[in-house]
Amino acid sequence: MTEVLGPETGIAALVRRLREGGAVVRVVPAGVDKDESLERFGQALRFPDWYGHNYDALFDCLLAWAHEAAVPVHVVWDGTAPLREEHPDVFEVVVRLLGDAEDEKDNLRATVVDR
Repeated sequence: MTEVLGPETGIAALVRRLREGGAVVRVVPAGVDKDESLERFGQALRFPDWYGHNYDALFDCLLAWAHEAAVPVHVVWDGTAPLREEHPDVFEVVVRLLGDAEDEKDNLRATVVDR
């Protein structure tokens, strides 16, 4: 299940804690809208050229990214508060997709930092 943390969360301490647990950690900065958020996932996680910048492609690429890793992987989606406030539907869909991807891949975890 995707963990959602509040604005008091220190990103450096969070990443350090996750890495100490043995995970490969990638921080994905939230965008201001759907398009920018999907673009940032692709950049931060180095999705392949065929990444379609839509919700289905995000889910597929999250699964492929986790599948390629031989170790636990952890996505930290950071700075989501402005997106959640302006585009709550986008925020909710991405959080759901992260949770669905976690359900599919035992080595994938996600944390949303809502600040």
